[in-house]
Amino acid sequence: MDSEFLDLFGFEPEDVKKELPRIEKAFDIVGIRDEDTERAKAKINKYFDVELLGMRKVMGLWLKEMVDMVLAKEEGKKVIYVSYPPIPQIVAALALTSDDVYCASPDIVLSNTLNLMFDMINPVLETAEQNGLAPGTAFCSYLQTRLGAIVKGIIPKPDLLIPSCFLCDLTPACDQLLGELYDIPVAYIDNLIDEKGEGWPQEINPRKIKYFSTQMREAMDIYCKVIGRQLPGSEVTDAVIFAERTHVYASEIHQMRVSDPLPLSENDFFLALSMGTMARGINEGPEALSALVDGLRSRVAAGKGVTEKGAPRVMFSMIPHDPSILATINELGLAIGPTSGGGRRMERPEHPPNMEIWEDIALSHMRSRGANYSSLAYINQLKESVRDANVEGIILWRHYSCRQYSIFPIKAKEVIEEELGVPVLLLEGDYCDFRSYTSQQMRTRLETFAEMVKNNKSARERTK
Repeated sequence: MDSEFLDLFGFEPEDVKKELPRIEKAFDIVGIRDEDTERAKAKINKYFDVELLGMRKVMGLWLKEMVDMVLAKEEGKKVIYVSYPPIPQIVAALALTSDDVYCASPDIVLSNTLNLMFDMINPVLETAEQNGLAPGTAFCSYLQTRLGAIVKGIIPKPDLLIPSCFLCDLTPACDQLLGELYDIPVAYIDNLIDEKGEGWPQEINPRKIKYFSTQMREAMDIYCKVIGRQLPGSEVTDAVIFAERTHVYASEIHQMRVSDPLPLSENDFFLALSMGTMARGINEGPEALSALVDGLRSRVAAGKGVTEKGAPRVMFSMIPHDPSILATINELGLAIGPTSGGGRRMERPEHPPNMEIWEDIALSHMRSRGANYSSLAYINQLKESVRDANVEGIILWRHYSCRQYSIFPIKAKEVIEEELGVPVLLLEGDYCDFRSYTSQQMRTRLETFAEMVKNNKSARERTK
């Protein structure tokens, strides 16, 4: 493995000495060859900001996380898979409270590595299609990634599956299939999505908190039986507080992206923002993100950015894992950012004193992201973000194989355009399955949208 490839991931000499044997072993299991690393080098150099040391370190943590996942069973760990989007506090609790446990969401780890970096996700998707998740029947590519990687032996069979059931009814169905195929216990976490949520986030229905916290507590009881030890509430609290360090830095980067010109692309920010969903990101993320913050401060001070100064700002909600789409938008003269919800952390403001830890997590989780409460709450969060960021337009990704994210964007477009007068573009596709479309096929629609946004911005500036 050549040094140029490792340099892209911010590897220091001590990293090479410690991690290279593990990387080579994991690559052999996954089937990553020299031609694949060459393709990854070209793609990373084209779409990601490897000029920044902090960004290289962020990418290095995702690569190490994939290696950790592939080798977890071989290295003697109990393996726990949570569904995407994960409950971050549970990932933190399970990843940090035992050295003998590996916990992550394989969907996002593999998509951010095999897909974003190596362009090797298609065989995994095809394997899932041949083993229960048939093509053309609206099965999410994240679920296909999870199933296909296990069937192919890329990642180990888990000792426990913990699906979040309230955002997607197919996630628990997929994990039930895995459980029956491989005799894996499944700890389902459900919640109540049965109200409009007009008062979110200030008003959270206590009934939802009670039910959600009970579901998490019961799932953790199953977890404790699987690993053979108890999980005291004090350990969970300490893990959640420790994990907040990563979110503090991610929030700081989010705020820096209001600078003009835009100092960091959405492709890069997505990888940085989602580090709080993996063990490496929770443990080592603050160091990498601190280096990224330093690099961005220098850029802001120098007036340097990834788009032209004064470029119209647009928001992109539900970012697909195809970096060429975001690059195309930047090429058309639009700056993407900040992202909806990117500034929210796992904070616990004004919670009742002496609240039990799982109720505290339930309240924090539902306050942090409107989609976790109701579709209306998510639309209201989008409206809030549009106002705060003063964007000229918004792009909504309709993930057409997802129950929730294929339906609510249609209503969100109507509400935002009517109430805020901000143009909204709906783009239909899949998160990480790009076999049926390309960014070039979307270019005409993006060009039209870019011209509309630029004209609107010019018209407002003339009236000032």
